[in-house]
Amino acid sequence: MTEVIDDTNRVISLWQLARYHTMTDPRQAVVYATESIRLARKLNYTYGELVSLQALSFVSTITGDWQNGMQTAYEGLQVSQAKYPKLEIVFYNLIALVYEKQQDSQHRLEWLLKAKNHPEIESLPNNGKWLIYHNLGEVYENLNEFDSAMYYGNLIDTSCRKLNIPIEVSYANAVMGRVEKKRKNYPQALHYLRTAIGFSNKFGNPFLESEQSVDLAGVFQAMNQPDSAIFYAEKALAGGRQFKNLVLTINAAKLLAQIYEQKNPAKAINYLKIVNASNDSLYTTSRIFQTQNIVNTIKQRERELVEAKKEYDYSIRQNALIGFLAFFGILTLILIRNNRQKQKSNAILKDKNREISLQKDEIEKTMEQKQVLLSELQHRVKNNLQYVISILEIQKESASHSNIDDLIRSNQNRIHSIALLHKKLNVSESVNDVDLKRYVTDLSELVKDSYDIKGNNVSLFVTCDIETLSITKALPLGLIIVELVSNSMKHAFKNQPNGIINIEIAQDKNSKKNCLHYIDNGIGFDFKNIQTKGLGVEITKGLIDQLNGTVETQLKKGFELKMCF
Repeated sequence: MTEVIDDTNRVISLWQLARYHTMTDPRQAVVYATESIRLARKLNYTYGELVSLQALSFVSTITGDWQNGMQTAYEGLQVSQAKYPKLEIVFYNLIALVYEKQQDSQHRLEWLLKAKNHPEIESLPNNGKWLIYHNLGEVYENLNEFDSAMYYGNLIDTSCRKLNIPIEVSYANAVMGRVEKKRKNYPQALHYLRTAIGFSNKFGNPFLESEQSVDLAGVFQAMNQPDSAIFYAEKALAGGRQFKNLVLTINAAKLLAQIYEQKNPAKAINYLKIVNASNDSLYTTSRIFQTQNIVNTIKQRERELVEAKKEYDYSIRQNALIGFLAFFGILTLILIRNNRQKQKSNAILKDKNREISLQKDEIEKTMEQKQVLLSELQHRVKNNLQYVISILEIQKESASHSNIDDLIRSNQNRIHSIALLHKKLNVSESVNDVDLKRYVTDLSELVKDSYDIKGNNVSLFVTCDIETLSITKALPLGLIIVELVSNSMKHAFKNQPNGIINIEIAQDKNSKKNCLHYIDNGIGFDFKNIQTKGLGVEITKGLIDQLNGTVETQLKKGFELKMCF
């Protein structure tokens, strides 16, 4: 146990070292983050893996290795979605950061809005929502939507001064400074950017101070104050070189080249050389990575072709040997048959007759078995169609349906559940067993897709640990799932853009009973004490009673039902 604790502590230590070196020695930060990820995966330490992926993605992106930044961000997103949903927002923001560095503001805005609208935005550690808000301010500034950019800038500035979060105050003022620069309100732009640099200095973040220096230099250039512009641009260039930030280096050198273009062309040329060299470095990394991928793919195909040729040659030799042995065997049989034809002709004839008789008996036995299976299948179809008739009779007497589309869709889904049930029967040996996992997965997807709700994004997750189930239990279980999914799709997600439905079927370890666990993150309702009971609820309760099932529900955000039978 001590060894495990020490190892997980080492993961956190490596992650902290990676974060510490991100702004001072990015290459070493990559080494620490990579080792932290490797160790976390070895220990199956999910949280450590996620924060280490976050660190690696961030340092890769800000130093120009955008492909590695995007790859690790997506890896982190997949792990968090499966095991740690609260950290999804972090990786949404990292993917947006890659698009920021590639100057793709539309895609960046798309991912930032996913983060902003995430239900866990308020529970982010270290007031993390302000990071999302300042990124939204930046992207709106890049898209020249100045009012939206200033809204987020003022919101962050006011809130984070009260919360004593100097780095976010710095980011907010930098955004507002760039907006005022674009509006050509240069005195106000200087005020905001000087405030930003002051808070960066207070926070002790020279990397951020360097980034904001190039913005301040741009304002001084626009105000025709070249000395101040040169001072801050050279400060930004030094920071870009110190922190291996190629994007910052390019922006600072380009600005200096513009300033010196008229009064000192030689200096301007030197700065343009820095721009070109940095551009080459920035994009060569991606080209090498892509080229190496192509080379690796080609080598892999060559290895596959070699293996395929070996298998083909082996198959040819094997078939030739089999053919030779078959020919030799046939020739031997012919010689033996010719030599002993008279002595064994009667015996061979008897053997053939016996073999035909055995085959006939087997065929008759198989026909009898198939006839029994067919009769049983017909009986099952008759019983299951009775389900449809009963539901339609109840539907006819119900006064709760005012929408004919809902009525038809509900009955279609119920009938689909019975049709799909017969499709999943294992008819090779019996007509009583259903492939439960495929049945539940296909059925729930079918019902979800039957509701085309514009503006809603509903994700469905199905887990089934029970391989097969008898048709007598699978049919009511399927109809219960139809009613639950239909209810969620019609009512649960009316006031939210994203929905999640989770269906889990497993055997309870204590009671050994099969249990259906159904959860959605919608508006929720009280299954047991609901005052206005719709027909779907009544049908569901009747089907649960048919399975002799017990029901547990919880009153919280969303709807949750656990039924064991």
